[in-house]
Amino acid sequence: MASKVVATLVFRILALLLLAASVVVLATNKLKLSDGSKIRFIDVIAYRYVAATGAVGFLYTLVQLPFAIYHACTQKRLLHNNFLPEFDFYGDKVMSLLLGTGAGAGFAVSFEFKRHLSDFILNLEVLTGEDLSEAKSKKEKFLDRAIIATGLLFLGFICMAILSVLSSVSRRGSKSSKGFFFG
Repeated sequence: MASKVVATLVFRILALLLLAASVVVLATNKLKLSDGSKIRFIDVIAYRYVAATGAVGFLYTLVQLPFAIYHACTQKRLLHNNFLPEFDFYGDKVMSLLLGTGAGAGFAVSFEFKRHLSDFILNLEVLTGEDLSEAKSKKEKFLDRAIIATGLLFLGFICMAILSVLSSVSRRGSKSSKGFFFG
């Protein structure tokens, strides 16, 4: 029992750090074009969704962390009714699904942009005869940082999915593990 509680705490802390890093990397991702205009993550709707899911996951984990610390230190729940195991169970499920969709959206748009960017710049170089490698490298760096941020979000999703399994096991092992509908 104690090892599950400590594992839960470790995965919550790890998820918190990964989600915070994901949001920070994405928020600091900027691209300055040759005409002076700037592209930021908020200019791409899918990256806004990635940042929003990371922020919501971070806040959820931040709320859960004091309860996990108390449970790990005292081996008791802070609230003695069955509210916290139920909240862990359903909250971890919803958060893991939300983070998974954010990671999927981030990877999909990044790889799609990267593929079309390479084709577009190659066609421009053929048409104009100019070397556009500097512009290509700047744009690829922007997309690479978005992929890194999405990768961190994906690792946060993995931690939350593991927490979802652990909360299922904890809920099943509690004294009053009645069914939701047929209890």
